[in-house]
Amino acid sequence: MPSFSSIHGSWSHRWVFILAVTGSSVGLGNIWKFPYMAGENGGGTFLLIYIICVCLIGLPLMMAEVIIGRHGRLSPVNSLKAAAFVSNKNPRWRYLGAMGMFTGFLIFSFYSVVAAWILHYLLALLTGRIADVGVDQATRYFGELLLNTEILLVGHTFFVCLVVWVLSFGVRRGLDRAIRYMMPILIMLLIMLVVYATSTGYMPHAISFLFHFDWYYVTAEVLLVAMGHAFFTLSLGMGTVMAYGAYLSEKESIGRSVIMIGALDTLIAILVGLAIFPIVFAYQMAPASGPSLLFVTLPVVFAQMPGGQVIGFMFFLMVALTAWSSAISLMEPITAWMIEKFRVKRYQAAVLMGFAAWVLGVATLYSFGALSHWTVFSLNLFDLLNFVTTNILLPIGGMLLAIFSGWFMSESVAKKELNLPSNGAFEIWQGCIRFIVPISIGVIFVMNLYNVTL
Repeated sequence: MPSFSSIHGSWSHRWVFILAVTGSSVGLGNIWKFPYMAGENGGGTFLLIYIICVCLIGLPLMMAEVIIGRHGRLSPVNSLKAAAFVSNKNPRWRYLGAMGMFTGFLIFSFYSVVAAWILHYLLALLTGRIADVGVDQATRYFGELLLNTEILLVGHTFFVCLVVWVLSFGVRRGLDRAIRYMMPILIMLLIMLVVYATSTGYMPHAISFLFHFDWYYVTAEVLLVAMGHAFFTLSLGMGTVMAYGAYLSEKESIGRSVIMIGALDTLIAILVGLAIFPIVFAYQMAPASGPSLLFVTLPVVFAQMPGGQVIGFMFFLMVALTAWSSAISLMEPITAWMIEKFRVKRYQAAVLMGFAAWVLGVATLYSFGALSHWTVFSLNLFDLLNFVTTNILLPIGGMLLAIFSGWFMSESVAKKELNLPSNGAFEIWQGCIRFIVPISIGVIFVMNLYNVTL
């Protein structure tokens, strides 16, 4: 079996890889979606079902991505090509890697616009511009911000430059170094916020909201919601994990690393809930999901609480770091591919792809204002990109990746990379990746489209 070597470099330590993939996974969905989703779907009931879904769907697919990435040692396109080659399968499977990279690129183009909102709120809290707002004022403030394309253009440009700056330095001096500082700071800020939330006296309410167990919620609907979040929360189907896996040392255990990533991602999502909801409940605000939690509910709460300006700044700094780590991971696969395809220097590839994403992001940004009349099925460009990537490209990519890994990729490749003990562990992974993962993602795909058409 041929072996491949990376032209991009490698992680300095297994824990940097774990933190890097966790940083990619812990996106805005974990902050404004997971805690509320858990509370509204049975708390501990949802959490238990979600963890089972992560173990049966998310982690096996993540292992598959790391297997392909570490075996090929290249971008998702060329790693899939290498895996298909050694498996004597059609090299066109590489287009699956191209679809994943393109999906990540599209997500980044509107993710950077959301990051511009976050940076604006970070500055507004620092300067006291939203120090005393009620619900109506906060709602109006956010609505006016969406139309303030000039100020958002500055934030969007700054954020893209931050991502390109890290990518330009390569794996060891760029991604590795950034993750070493970024993730510990993010986790430290989160722990500090949880400690503060405990002082409100409403931590028992938050624990009840997030962890109460009720058999009433063991339903097909809750199962579907948990399955969907187990897939979407782990940055699967967009080439990120495959690209990061290409930089993982052969000495490291894929199984143990992936289990740590799943556990850390879930723990951080729970801690976010324990940081947010005691504060929300203490000030008699209704828990919300989506942008309204981040840009309306929480600013109102911060305005009412003693020291709220400082706590709010810490919170939005944590959110900004989350967005930055996720955005870096979205652009790394296509940057690596540019280097391999056109033999350009890394900083040239990062700048070129960053500029392309910036241009699309500008159009996305203006879709709330000057380009708001341009719609497809009543969706502006921002909502269209979000819909296409979330409901079509990601599930299709994940499903095809599971099919390739389980049915087309050589067993010898998977066994060599996983190096699992001879106790049936490999057969369990293979059973999950062949049957449970593709069927589950297929159900998620169909039901998401069905719900949209209702």
